Amino acid sequence: MAVTFTSHGYDTTTGNPYTEIAWADAHPLIGSGTYGVRSGSDWAVTAVTGADRTVSIAPGFGWGSGVTDQTVANETIQLDTVTSGSRWDLIVARRDWTPTAGETKFMKINGGSTKAIPGGRLMTPGGIDDQPLALVQVTAGQTQPTAIVDLRCWANNGGMVAKDELVKGYLNKLGTELYIAGVEWRYVPGANDVPEWVASGSVTSYAPIQVSGYSITGSIDSEQVGTKRRITVDLNVTRTGADIVISTTFAGFGPILPTGVRGSAPQKYSAVALSGGTNNNHATVFLNPVDGSMSVKGVSSFTWNTGALYTLNLSYYI
Repeated sequence: MAVTFTSHGYDTTTGNPYTEIAWADAHPLIGSGTYGVRSGSDWAVTAVTGADRTVSIAPGFGWGSGVTDQTVANETIQLDTVTSGSRWDLIVARRDWTPTAGETKFMKINGGSTKAIPGGRLMTPGGIDDQPLALVQVTAGQTQPTAIVDLRCWANNGGMVAKDELVKGYLNKLGTELYIAGVEWRYVPGANDVPEWVASGSVTSYAPIQVSGYSITGSIDSEQVGTKRRITVDLNVTRTGADIVISTTFAGFGPILPTGVRGSAPQKYSAVALSGGTNNNHATVFLNPVDGSMSVKGVSSFTWNTGALYTLNLSYYI
């Protein structure tokens, strides 16, 4: 038998208006994250010993898209059989604004063989919206679930916490900050403003783009620092083609920065010294973080000999 939900936030919730007590209870939570549960035990999903393919959802308090819900008893859900292999089913708290009186209830959504949130999950706040609670693996020939992945999250006072990285699959809104297993993740605009998850303090390394006539070695590192990324360039640029004359005006030799480290940032001018062969000359390197291009000019005209190189070390934020 389905448990009774005490809900606040539906515009036709009978007998449960947002009283001052209900609002005081909800206010610290509903603005801190799209979804969440209040404590470590709230709405925890566990296997029911001795029952065939059955899970129990513990009583507790949760919220989603401005609606708060409380249950005071366990609810059990039996999962469907699987004839071969295994299947990952999703347990959710489904909020439905479409009836005359909005309602919340626990549901199962059948998935596939891959451990992932299934495509059958509904995601329309104000219509029907599913808050993921757990992924449960059902295996052919087994009466008990063979694995349960906790997909709950907790949010309060500006912080958000979860247990498994699969949670990033449904908390994918720009600006989200999420702490999972000792790592702080941020969902930020990446290259060409494509959103991506970045671990705070983690470094992603990129290889430079090679240009005909030159050998470019070294590393280009990207590190998340607050809301920006710090790009650190540490390269050796060696002339492999024939000797070339560098004049006192900038000569471009193509993009060397990959798209992953390009962005709106101040253009950089760096003084470098060429060495090798008969070279002992100074030049200025112009780096454009927007298109990744690099150009070189001399303090005075000189010949860049085959085998001569300069070292480029600089950083910028995007």
